[in-house]
Amino acid sequence: MSRFATASHRITVHEGAAALDTLDDDWSALARHAPTPFLMPAWLRSWWSGYGHGEPLTVLARDTAGDVRGGALLMRSGRRLLAAANVHSGDWDVVAADRHARAALWKAIPRLGAARIRLRGLGERSSSAPLALAHLVDAGFHAMVQTDLASPFLPLPGSFDELIARRSGNLRQQWRRRSRALQRAGRSALRVRTGGPGLERDVEAFIRLEARSWKGREGTAIASDPRSDLLYRSFAREAAEAGMLRIYVLELDGTPVAMDLGCRVGDVGFLVKTAFDESLARLSPGLVLRGEVLRASIEEGMKGYDFLGGPDPYKLRWTDETRARCLLDARSGLGGRVASGYQRVRPTLVRVHRRLNRSRPTG
Repeated sequence: MSRFATASHRITVHEGAAALDTLDDDWSALARHAPTPFLMPAWLRSWWSGYGHGEPLTVLARDTAGDVRGGALLMRSGRRLLAAANVHSGDWDVVAADRHARAALWKAIPRLGAARIRLRGLGERSSSAPLALAHLVDAGFHAMVQTDLASPFLPLPGSFDELIARRSGNLRQQWRRRSRALQRAGRSALRVRTGGPGLERDVEAFIRLEARSWKGREGTAIASDPRSDLLYRSFAREAAEAGMLRIYVLELDGTPVAMDLGCRVGDVGFLVKTAFDESLARLSPGLVLRGEVLRASIEEGMKGYDFLGGPDPYKLRWTDETRARCLLDARSGLGGRVASGYQRVRPTLVRVHRRLNRSRPTG
């Protein structure tokens, strides 16, 4: 463990993943200041078990009384420092009780001896991106921030009737028509799993259902990669223990026809993964499920719903709002100067390349 101090906090850097286990309650309390499942210990431990590599670093900011006021989980691989996140993670950030602890962490991170710092998943509404950029530049890094992903987000009104009334007439008619068609096809009902003895059975049912879809054929389903299988099974168990888990199951005559692996953090619901039975595509069970999940979320008292992932058309039918995540990439020394110079001349190079292509003979 290494230590150093900023003006307001004492910083400790713990090597190895075990440090997070001893901080579960403190870390969870800090993570609730920016509601997202991807900063909770339930996700971070599960993610590390599947995708962690190199050396895990847990960076903590403590106040003068010794209380933990902020933290960050990073990966050190050679001289690179990376966020503990990848395409499966909707967000990554430091967790902090206040702006002073957040600033202390970002002042400390450039001092960890990395030649390159690459952090994906910083939310556009977080103050971390400008803070990180400022402290990295002060430390001699050449850094840039670019939009990585824009995820649809839906502020939830007081009732589902109010929500559906705000959407297009086409969506209203299609959702009601498909709901009635599903009811005519058999006994349809939504149930919600938050934990309990049937948890493993429902997780297994979700993984099988997703594997039978286009995701299975394209090799992107959970079951297609042992690492993602480990991640999501572990997360479901840990999220259930933390009271976060929400598995939504739309059944037809007792058989799951569409399912969400989701969760709740604070007053926001999150769509982590979804799947439906493609043999029943004519009944649009995925569309029916989405409406029922939003209805259930409103009735549970949630104030927002994060679809996560990219701005897919089926998500944008329900909302016009997106929330961007950013990628921060910083390099020190010659590599940083080269990268910075390339970014400055890149627009000119692109224009020259296009001009040459237009003038090239085609016959």
